[in-house]
This record gives sequence, C-alpha cells and structure tokens, in this order.
Amino acid sequence: MSLATALPATRSEEAAYVRRAIEGDPQALQWVARTQEARVRRLLVRILGPRQDLDDLVQNVFLELCRALPRFRHDSRLSTFVGGITVRVARRAMSPTAWFRRRGEMPEEPVALESAPDAQSLAAERVRRTRRALSKLSDKKRIAFLLWALEGVDVAEIAEMMDASVSATRSRIFYAQKELKRLAQTDPYLRELMEEP
Repeated sequence: MSLATALPATRSEEAAYVRRAIEGDPQALQWVARTQEARVRRLLVRILGPRQDLDDLVQNVFLELCRALPRFRHDSRLSTFVGGITVRVARRAMSPTAWFRRRGEMPEEPVALESAPDAQSLAAERVRRTRRALSKLSDKKRIAFLLWALEGVDVAEIAEMMDASVSATRSRIFYAQKELKRLAQTDPYLRELMEEP
C-alpha cells in the first residue's frame, strides 16, 4: 500500500490503514489525518461558522480520534466515525464558556473581493441573516439539517454520527426546514435566498 494514495480504493485498504494506525504506525495515522482533515474542517465551519479557534477544534477532533480509534468497529466508513467525533466536538464548542460569552464578535470576512461593494454588502447580509436563522434552531436540528443540506450526508449516516435513530434524524431535518421557511416569511433576505435555485 502506498501512503501517497489520497483516498483508499476499498474499505479493506481503509481498514488496513486504520489497523496500522491503531498499532502505532505514525505514517498510517498521518494518512488517516490527511484524508479526513478537509472534511473535518468543512463540517466544523458548516456547524459553527467561521471561528478564530477553528484550528484548535480541528486538533481536538484528531486528538479524540487517536483515543477513540481502537473502538472503531469497521461496520461503517471511517469518515462516518470521524464525522461523529467532529459533531461531538462542535456541540461542545457550542456551549459558551465564560471567555466566549465575553469576547467580541468575529468580523465577517468579505464574501468576494472582486465583486461590487453592493454585492458584497448583500452577500454579507445574507450570510449574517442565515446564521442568525440557523442559530434559532436547536443544536440537534441545526447539525442534522446542515449535514444533510450542505454536506449531502444521507440520513442514516447523520443518525449514526449523531447517535440518534433514523426517524429522529428525519424529524429533525423536517422541522429545521419548516422553521427556516417560517423565518423566511418575515425576512426578505432569507426569502430571496430560499427562492434561488
């Protein structure tokens, strides 16, 4: 097996890397981290939004992964296992600490530098209003909805990642959509965004 391979060709190849990582092979552990890092980072940003402590949260996911890897049963993909850890780290990060409650809000990054100022302003306002609407959802609904709508994760995998039943996960997604549609009725920015193809 070549460590230069970006992604495993088969589940058995993935299992071999995981087994070697559990046995202490640093190259196999590095392969696991390298293949999962972009997805972990993306999931954290989707769930939590841009944060100054994003690198620390990514590191926390991989520290927890190192501890949890011996418990990986291989009955699901490694990405599902890592996704579950990522969701747990994100949910803990949602609980505001004293430092988090006292700190100022992180300024929004410009959406597109080459676009006109009016377009940048509109895009920034849409992002702000969307985040505000999402923040009104319960953590469980918000995470399930974001994984489903933005990441394209199927309901069964989301259920496994969130340690929930498939029916509960479907219900969370359904009610998240319903609440967002209700909020969009009174917010022209959200309404316009939800009407776009």
